[in-house]
Formats: sequence, structure tokens, C-alpha cells
Amino acid sequence: MKRRNAFVLLVVMAVIIPMVMLTSCTQKAATTPPATTTPDTTPPAKQLTFVMVPKGVHPYYIPCYQGFVDAAAKYGIKVEEAVPQKFEVPLQVQVIEDLIAQKVDGIAISANDDAGLVPVIAQATKAGIKVITFDAPAPSSEALCYIGTDNKSAGSAAAKQMAELMGNKGNLIILQGGLAASNLNLRTQGFKETMAQVAPDIKILDVVDEQGDLSVTQNKTEAILQAYPNLNAIFAVSAEVAGANNAVKDAVAKGRLKQGQIILGGFDDVKDTLTGITDGSIAFCLVQKTYKMGWLSVENLLATTQGKTLQNIDTGMVIVTKANVATYMDDMKKEFAGATTGGN
Repeated sequence: MKRRNAFVLLVVMAVIIPMVMLTSCTQKAATTPPATTTPDTTPPAKQLTFVMVPKGVHPYYIPCYQGFVDAAAKYGIKVEEAVPQKFEVPLQVQVIEDLIAQKVDGIAISANDDAGLVPVIAQATKAGIKVITFDAPAPSSEALCYIGTDNKSAGSAAAKQMAELMGNKGNLIILQGGLAASNLNLRTQGFKETMAQVAPDIKILDVVDEQGDLSVTQNKTEAILQAYPNLNAIFAVSAEVAGANNAVKDAVAKGRLKQGQIILGGFDDVKDTLTGITDGSIAFCLVQKTYKMGWLSVENLLATTQGKTLQNIDTGMVIVTKANVATYMDDMKKEFAGATTGGN
């Protein structure tokens, strides 16, 4: 009888004790206050140094860094820009290794590649450096968050715009500034998938790597125009549509194409692209909120040095055509007034 009672007691304890522990843990979690979503504006004990590392030399990054600089001025942060001379992963890795040696406090990277940056981002993290990505993510890495465009959705929006302009039929070439960049691959994926859904009679003939270089883009577009005489449109998922526009304009001037025969669209509001939209030679571009990317990069790096957890932020985009090319920038500045961190 004693043995039976002892057995029952053991069973009861085995059931009750875990329940008590679970209840205790649940209550503790429920009473833990959430972290704030903005960085503490109290000056840090030592001045922090944050560095922006773009993919390479390109005018696209000018407003990114301007936002970085302006936010740093607000929060008392020292900032620098470390720029690889070409859009090449080994060069970007070398830049980041140099920053690790300098013992900077935070790095914001526009990733040339995902897998290629995993080891060096892990090295920086191990050294105690906070690393985030902006503009182009490295989702396989230990980067704490991504701040930038939802690239697949942006590619989808571009496809809808281009399909309408093409009357839902015809032949199209995609230009891409580097075939390893995850952000550009997502744009191309979104563009292709949506085009197949909304305009199955539009045939995407090829995706051409133009290496993120305007002169290479112009040369490759010249070759494309000769290889595909029945081409109707070109869309650039990166910022080099102006190079394609130069090639098309040259072909028109030489009588090989008619004015308006090739519809052009692309990404980003670099000067030559906006000029093309204004004069009607480029139909549209998708503008990313680059200044906001830079500003939020500083705010989120600062927030994570204060122990706050970060999450990805979609900074949004706007389609710019001849109808709004003169006003879109003022509209974006008004919207930016509400920018905050993505921490919790």
C-alpha cells in the first residue's frame, strides 16, 4: 500500500511541477516591457563611428549617404563612406575587413552578393561590430536587418506598368547590373512572375548582365538592338537605363530605329534617367527612397548599440513618369518626416 501511495505522489508531482514552472515563465514573459522603437538620443559614453559601404562607385548612392550624414548630425555620430572601386564581391570584402581592423562601431552594407559576404559579416559580428544591410540584403548572413525596397514587389509593380505601356504584347529584354545581387534577382523574379500573369503575350527574350556600368549598358544595348530587330521594350532592374537610352537615341539618329519604337523603363532617379523621362525618351522609372535608407541606417545602428532588436524595413518606392517628375521629390520629403526605426 505504501508503495502504491508513493507512486501516486510521484505522478502528481510530475504533472504539477512542470505546470507551475510553465505558468511562472509565461507570467514573466508577459510582464517584460517591450523595447522602444526609437534610439535613445542621450549622447553615448564615447563617440560612435558608423560606416556606409555601397556596392561600388555609382551616383545612386549619393542620396543614401546624404541621409546617413544628416541623421548622424542629429544623433552626434561620426560617419564615413568606404566605397569599393568596382561592383565586385572581393573588393567589398576587403573594404569590410579593413573596417574590422579599424574597430568601427557599425557598418551599413549594400550587398553585392549574399553568400559571398557571409564569412566577413560573421567576422565583423564576432568582433563586436553591428552590421546591417541597406538597399541590397544579405539574408543568409548575420546582418541584423535589411533597410530598403521590397524588391520583388517593386519588380511586380514595374511589370504592370510596362505591360500597360506595351499593350500587353510584344518582346522585351531585361537589363540587370550584376547577376549575383540578391536585390536585383528579386526584382527580376517579381517582374517575370507578374508579367506572366498579367500579360502572357509579352515574351521576355533574355536577361542581360550590364555589370552596373552605364558605358557597358550602352554597348550591350547596341548589340541587343542588332540581335533582336523585333524588340519592343527594354527594362533595367538597376540604375542604368540611361545607358540603354543613349544606344536607342543613337540608333534613331542613324535611321535604324523609329522614334518611340523601343519603350524604356528602369529603376532609380539618377540625373540622366530623369532627363530622359522629362524629354519623353524614357517612359518611367521606379524611384527608391534612398535618402530614407541612409537616415534609417544610422537610427537602426544606433538603436542596436543600445540593445534594441531590429527588424527589416520596407522603405517603399514611387513610379516616376513625365506627369510627376517635377514634383515627386517634394512629395517624398514630406513623407520622410515620419521615418523611424524598425526596432522593438
